Amino acid sequence: MISSRTRKTAGKLCVVFIFALVLVLIPALGFDFYYDLNDDMAIRDILSGAYTGTPDGHCIQMLFPLSWLIACCYTAVPALPWYGLFLCICQFGTITLIAWRLLDIFPNKLSGVTAVVVLEVIVSGLFMRQLAIVQYSVTAGICMSGACFVFATEKKSGSFSLSAFLTVMAFMIRSEVCLMLFPFLMLAVLIRWGMEEKILAAENFRKYLIFAGYLLLVMAAVRGIDRAAYGSGEWNSFRSLFDARTKIYDFYGLAQYDEGNNEAFYTSIGLSRESYGLLENYNFSLDESIDSRVLNSIAEYREAQAKAGGDLSYTFGFVSRNTFKEALWLYKEQLISFFSDDKNAAGLSGSVMCSYAVAAAYVIYILFCFIPQSGRVKRHMLFKILGLVLIRSVLWLYLYMVDRVLDRVFVPILMTELAMLAGFILTDIKGVPFFRNAANAVVCILCVLFMGAAFVNNYRALSLEYDARERAGERWEALTDYCKYHNNNYYIIDVYSATSYEGAPYSEKIFTDVDNDYKNYDICGGWVAKSPLYRQKLDREGFKDIQSALHSEQFEDTRAYFISDCKRDIQWLKDYYAGRGITVLPKPVDIITTDSGDAAYTVYAVN
Repeated sequence: MISSRTRKTAGKLCVVFIFALVLVLIPALGFDFYYDLNDDMAIRDILSGAYTGTPDGHCIQMLFPLSWLIACCYTAVPALPWYGLFLCICQFGTITLIAWRLLDIFPNKLSGVTAVVVLEVIVSGLFMRQLAIVQYSVTAGICMSGACFVFATEKKSGSFSLSAFLTVMAFMIRSEVCLMLFPFLMLAVLIRWGMEEKILAAENFRKYLIFAGYLLLVMAAVRGIDRAAYGSGEWNSFRSLFDARTKIYDFYGLAQYDEGNNEAFYTSIGLSRESYGLLENYNFSLDESIDSRVLNSIAEYREAQAKAGGDLSYTFGFVSRNTFKEALWLYKEQLISFFSDDKNAAGLSGSVMCSYAVAAAYVIYILFCFIPQSGRVKRHMLFKILGLVLIRSVLWLYLYMVDRVLDRVFVPILMTELAMLAGFILTDIKGVPFFRNAANAVVCILCVLFMGAAFVNNYRALSLEYDARERAGERWEALTDYCKYHNNNYYIIDVYSATSYEGAPYSEKIFTDVDNDYKNYDICGGWVAKSPLYRQKLDREGFKDIQSALHSEQFEDTRAYFISDCKRDIQWLKDYYAGRGITVLPKPVDIITTDSGDAAYTVYAVN
């Protein structure tokens, strides 16, 4: 005879399976799954072997233990989209774990199923875009939000191993996002510890300190493995270049060549005006003299300018594009935008409904504070609110100071904040008898109505974005098909011609037309440029560097070609060679057209 506990577990598995199936089908039936940016495609190409011809775990962005495992999967079964599949499993799997936890919180069948349905509506309404258009930074954010929710709702006698697992997974996927959201998890730890009957008991010290210590130890071990994997001299030199490049392009910006003493500085480090032009348009792979020394010198120069005062600021020990006062003003404008019609003022136009959901969760939780409860419980609720507001304010102010208010950065913050509030509401609501009955139904109905409106709004927005990606994808597919057809040649692509079209990023579908074969093209910049993988790719083609590969004395000797958008001016290419004492005349040898007959790219022979 089957025990009641076994039947209950089987029932939970059935509910969770249906939940996961519906969660996947909602975006899958309306849209194809896409990689969000060419960053994800570059990671996929390295892991799958499409970049160098051999699967490699050195994908630079993800930490090596995880990237190595994915590369091994490509080695074993090359035809499958392992990287995209992994990201989707992490996203849908984490949300499914949250659904399982809800069934633990609500042992009553009706309440549990209702909670799972509400979760389905919330996730589909707010985050359908993130589920259908996958970005590894957001995936790390979903894992962290799951870790925070699971920890905040864990039973007193429960284990924190699931939260630890999700945190470590987020750390390996995108360590920067994990560390950015780590304060939320530590807040949950402090709150759980503070709610213990005997806070200073040795048992509680062991429980929470061991959890924190275990996390830090595992993360340090993973980081150590990653550093060992990149421990060679070539990789060390590249990582130095990579870090300097990130500072310059993502945070500092380039100092204008003709302003002030900038020209004298650039001349002192051996950077000509023509080479500076390559840095401006991201095509710095063309110049071998732009190495880690040059980029680190530029980064240090910008830091010195920030300390001296200028177009950059130096506040709280780091360089920022906005002062603290300017960031405070922008943050205030973001908060005010909740009550205005201008939803673009704070840069949140793509996630307005999510911002409203977070605000609504704050309002609901604050209302709980006015319900008669013990003073101890009220103090904890107040501490939770103040802690969340403090962490989210610090993060937003930092983003505004460094001017990095990007969807893939702030959406994980909103996700984690919402997960924390949901966890607090679900744990504290149990002590309020009134909210066990009628108010539960009212909250669920309002939630479903709001999320229904969010679902319609996001579905329309995603449909428009999907159409734009289809148009951009037609051009990108024409380019990749052209290169694949002319597989005896090698193609260098202008960076700006390989990023987006009419605002839609060039990206590819995850599960459609999977092609992990070697690609005989590369962009003339980007974060893979100058890496050992980049050198390995050139060696495979028999080239020393891009500059000499592109330039040939005779047209008949040409094997490497330059590709640029038909509307892009490539005068900078002529200027660069002229600065090296080489007169070139890039000759259009072909036009790449889309299936609809539109001219998309020009193929040049640099003779």
